[in-house]
Amino acid sequence: MAGRSGVISANYPAENAAANPASSYEIAPRDLFRIMREIRAAKFELLGIYHSHPAGDNFPSPRDIERAFYADAAYFILAPQPDAPKSVRAFSICDGKVTELEIQALD
Repeated sequence: MAGRSGVISANYPAENAAANPASSYEIAPRDLFRIMREIRAAKFELLGIYHSHPAGDNFPSPRDIERAFYADAAYFILAPQPDAPKSVRAFSICDGKVTELEIQALD
């Protein structure tokens, strides 16, 4: 997810190349390089990375925290369960510290 001045205006889907995509995620290297080139070409900033926790709480897992390589990006986690209190949550993850962020939708 990319944009300017903290406002996300573009989404860049990527293939989940994890060995077990049902329980983890990893952006396919070819997608990662393509996305970063497209973000730079648009003069955008990388603002967020998203994935889902289809069967669990949408709080960062230990693996999510360990693999949070972009300290300036927000990590969005989706919970598609109908009874989830918040279907989308965003977090700052830096040096193992997790802070939930407020999300505002703009028209």
